[in-house]
Formats: sequence, C-alpha cells, structure tokens
Amino acid sequence: MLDLGRVILRLEKARRELLATDPGDKEKLLAASRKLDELIVEYYRAKLGPKMAGSAAGR
Repeated sequence: MLDLGRVILRLEKARRELLATDPGDKEKLLAASRKLDELIVEYYRAKLGPKMAGSAAGR
C-alpha cells in the first residue's frame, strides 16, 4: 500500500509539471506526457498487484 501512495504522489507531481509546461513547447509537452503515461501504468501495476501482472501480455 505504501508503494501505491508513492506512485500517486509521483503522478500528482508529473501532472502539475505537465500543466505548467508551455503549450508552445511540443518537445517538453511530449516528454511530460510520456512520463505521465508511464506513471499511470505503474499506478495500475501497484494497485492491481501481481495477480494481474501477466494478463495483458497474453492478448
């Protein structure tokens, strides 16, 4: 559960960084968006745990 809390904090920080990024700077926007995407995946892995870790791989 502690890992889930840490991931949520990192997600919120990345979200704030994305919102603070200059809309005209496409490279920074893309980098911030990719980081947020990675953290969302990490969040779901932490939330669902090992029972769901391999379910998407079989598709």
